[in-house]
Amino acid sequence: MSPSQPAPACRCCGSSAVRSRGRKRGAFIPRDFEYLACDACGYLYVEPFAGYEIYNDDYYRGLGPDPYVDYGREYADHRATDRVLEFDDLARLVRGHFASVGRPPGRTLDWLDFGCGAGGLLKYLSAPSAPGRRPATDPWPVRAAGHDVGSYADLLRTRDGFRILDFTALHALPDAQFDVISMVEVIEHIEFPAPVIALVSRLLRPGGILLLTTGNNDCFVARRAGLAYRYYLPEIHVGVFNPACLAALYTRYNLRPHFVRYSGVVRFKILKSLLHPGRRRLARWLLSLPFVVRLIDRAYGVSAMPCAKKPGL
Repeated sequence: MSPSQPAPACRCCGSSAVRSRGRKRGAFIPRDFEYLACDACGYLYVEPFAGYEIYNDDYYRGLGPDPYVDYGREYADHRATDRVLEFDDLARLVRGHFASVGRPPGRTLDWLDFGCGAGGLLKYLSAPSAPGRRPATDPWPVRAAGHDVGSYADLLRTRDGFRILDFTALHALPDAQFDVISMVEVIEHIEFPAPVIALVSRLLRPGGILLLTTGNNDCFVARRAGLAYRYYLPEIHVGVFNPACLAALYTRYNLRPHFVRYSGVVRFKILKSLLHPGRRRLARWLLSLPFVVRLIDRAYGVSAMPCAKKPGL
């Protein structure tokens, strides 16, 4: 952004109080991207937006900007991946929430996984429990639906029989359709996040919960590393929040910020970034120690990023 150019409006709040934080070369697209920080809301975003075409089959095989993506393995058998740690965590949070609001046992939860990817969470929620093991969200059964685009969304719809909704179908739904909406590492990929949160709020039932995970641009690691922070992947992580910015966005659309304490989500974030088997084994042992998980959580600000509740019950 040169001094002669007008400041672009913030993609999150629309403010013109935007300044450049610097430029970073894309690891996948060979060009410089500019990081712009909004002084009004704290949002950090990338110009230019690289477009959604980057999310093709090569990306899903880990051949794009994010080498840790492995949709093929997750689609084949989600139970064999470390993502089960994340899924167990989300199910635990849902159980705790609906127990706290006094939801009657046995009443079905309608759950939308927004950005369902290879469908691991949908399969986890829909699979019958193993012998001697209670269902993940017991005592509430789940009716799961997903939203995404691309080849895996097509497979989940046609081969696996899941209810997969595109944007047109989501916008056509009446209000208050879901008790739970999950957005796991999704919002940082979206060019304009506010309309998506507005849609999610409209679709969430009063008393429902939004489980949203995303990077924290105000965590210790981000502040120390600056634009060298490896989470800043300008081709795909096109907007990064801090806790206050995300909370303000929720409030704008009639959602109440809700803070949770993650465990399995933190473990999975670390394990997925380790490709060497020996390092993964060592990390699994270290991550079995609660104080290690807490230290990592604090350094990366995972639990500092709020989820949200829909008022009304």
